[in-house]
Amino acid sequence: MAGWSDGYVTEVQYTAKFYPEMAPGFLAFACLRQGVRPPVLGTGASYLELGCGQGYGLNLLAAANPALSFHGVDFHPGQIANAERLAREAGLSNVAFEDVSFRQMLDRGADRLPKFDIIALHGVMSWVTAENRAAIVQILDGCLKPGGLAYVSYNCLPGWATATPLRQFVAEHARQSAGTPEARVTAALQAALQMAQAPGGYFGSTPSVKARIEEALTQDPAYLVHEYLHEAVHALYHADVARELDGARLAFAASANVADDLISLAAPAPLQAQIQAAQNPTWRETLLDYASPKTFRRDVFVRGRNGLGRLEREAMLDAVRFSLLTPAEAATFEFPIPIGQIKGQPSVYEPIVAALADGPRSYAELRALQGLASAREGALLQAVTMLVGGRQIHPLSEAPPDGAEAARRFNRAVIARAAHGEAHNHLAAPAVGGGVGVDFADQMALRALFEGLQDQPQTAARLGWETMARTGRRLIRDGAILQDAAANEAELAQRIAAFNQAKLPLLRRLGVV
Repeated sequence: MAGWSDGYVTEVQYTAKFYPEMAPGFLAFACLRQGVRPPVLGTGASYLELGCGQGYGLNLLAAANPALSFHGVDFHPGQIANAERLAREAGLSNVAFEDVSFRQMLDRGADRLPKFDIIALHGVMSWVTAENRAAIVQILDGCLKPGGLAYVSYNCLPGWATATPLRQFVAEHARQSAGTPEARVTAALQAALQMAQAPGGYFGSTPSVKARIEEALTQDPAYLVHEYLHEAVHALYHADVARELDGARLAFAASANVADDLISLAAPAPLQAQIQAAQNPTWRETLLDYASPKTFRRDVFVRGRNGLGRLEREAMLDAVRFSLLTPAEAATFEFPIPIGQIKGQPSVYEPIVAALADGPRSYAELRALQGLASAREGALLQAVTMLVGGRQIHPLSEAPPDGAEAARRFNRAVIARAAHGEAHNHLAAPAVGGGVGVDFADQMALRALFEGLQDQPQTAARLGWETMARTGRRLIRDGAILQDAAANEAELAQRIAAFNQAKLPLLRRLGVV
């Protein structure tokens, strides 16, 4: 390792995405459903992201939570420049970015480090050196307020164990190759796939790896560079992460992957009693990791774990209000869980979605719905938990925004970029203090709305096709890629019209537009 990069590939910048589980309200609900007291996240609360990358997610959160303050740091000056540019385009005044390393933060001295209610690290811990992980622990110790929470996501073991030799193969192959990092990682994966076609050896005796390679070859090469080519990248056991974070006096509270810490959904039935009997939270999580093949953890830690009594927890849950994130008719009650899939009971899920279709409802109001009052104990909470985890509903923001103007500026800036082919996966939704998912057709419909063409889906589709033609994007219908302009325009026009009818009213309610 040499120079400022510390073995991190800096030629290719990280992808610009928003991860819904990083929203303040989402994290607070994760704690609450597990009976752990979350921090108060009202006006004046503060949020730090370590390793914020392009800053897209942090800018979105700032736009969706104008009463909170946000701070992002990343050691890559190019990424920070992009983050600051988007903040300027959106006119955001409650977010700041710095191009500093973790060690540079510590060199300022503990007395100069600000305090935060939330500190988030997405995909950082298992991509950096042990020295940088130690620096992260010191930052958490010096910057996280008592009662605050930390979001820490990472590649985990033992789920990654079978794929660890694949990562090493890709890294070694890339070292032997010429060309850009994207070309080298793609060539390495193609070579691995060729190896996997033959019987015997590592690839032949590990069938799951072939599926991983095939999936990887469908992903953005820029993402794959960061997944496979950093010198320090490695998977971690939850127990090791918990022990390291104990140095910052942090304790595990919950998983932001909502099914991962529900024992009935995260482990096969024969193992559930053994896991349920585990008194130590770290040992329980270790057992859950061994009971399922998950390869990525999204952990929520708290600085001072305070459990809630039954009555207080019930009162706090009753006060939480929820909103739909998708149109009611698009709701689905099938969810991925660590050991497969679960299908929710329509008799429990349908009344929740139907009630929220008329507007936000509190947990107490949902509990009082006809047909749910007699549901088995825990059924409502599990259903609400799965719908939140499935990105179909979301807790409303604790700090109601002073209008949604910041989010609307941000969303206009993002849609303007989409017209040039820079499509993103979420827009700011201030009603929930997070993001709402949008696809390319949704963004083209919003572009038409912003340009006064809402009632002209054909014109909007024609403008959308111009963007598609420049960027090589094509739509898929019934599993087939549409190649010619007429077919893409016709399909896009249909999707825009459907968006205007079904999804646009919901986005207005969420403050997106």
